[in-house]
Amino acid sequence: MEENHVFDGLDGKPRSSKPRTTGLTMVVDWGIGPNQQEDLLTVGGSSFEFAKVAVGMSRMYSESALKRKIETYRDGVVEAYPGGQFLEYAEIIGKAEEYLPACQAAGYKWVEVSDNIAPVSLEWKTGVIRRAVEEFGLQVFGEVGKKEGLSHGPTLAEDARACLDAGSSIILLEAAELVSEDAETALEVEEVVDAVGLDVVMFELPGPWIEGVNPQDVHRMRRNLVDRYGNEVNVGNVAPEDLFSFEAYRRGLGVNAGGTD
Repeated sequence: MEENHVFDGLDGKPRSSKPRTTGLTMVVDWGIGPNQQEDLLTVGGSSFEFAKVAVGMSRMYSESALKRKIETYRDGVVEAYPGGQFLEYAEIIGKAEEYLPACQAAGYKWVEVSDNIAPVSLEWKTGVIRRAVEEFGLQVFGEVGKKEGLSHGPTLAEDARACLDAGSSIILLEAAELVSEDAETALEVEEVVDAVGLDVVMFELPGPWIEGVNPQDVHRMRRNLVDRYGNEVNVGNVAPEDLFSFEAYRRGLGVNAGGTD
């Protein structure tokens, strides 16, 4: 935090600074414009490391606007990457081979490899991860979570371990798993943490795209993650408008200000 501040000494809990290896935050970008992006970086640029250009939004921008967005984030020491469902869409329509070269050409240095929608195998996912890393020099978020409509397959921990072994740098734990009140699912989440280590797991917050999720649920979950795993927990899918308040909570300067923990 800034030294010689008028409120110097009222700094809250210790927090690592960029470049961080833990306590990472990913903001989800659903199409914010250049002015809002600049405002976000000016006010909160020190508080997040990644910006996910959600779903297939990378195609919605003009090529020049997309490249400018990626470069603007990078100037703020933030890496942008395309949402994993865009890759799944490419696979479904038979254009997955074109996806990674396009990501590289756009200027992305990170990609997300997921299997939420497409009926693909773990072998497919780990194969794409290896190709991204070995052929294109990309870093990978390997997302794990239960696939819709598919009741069989590896456990979350086995999935996470396979993604890590294939070359993923960070394991994204899909938000739907976190909102489940099922005890078995909660145990699976802990098994992922035990299998790969907390430092490489990023917990994705849910959003209104998940049935039954309200804004108060998101606020409660992000508080619970910090309270449970500490203020250096990795958290993703933070809304741009929530970034500053979330960082304040990490530091004990948010709604938890004045607490004794």
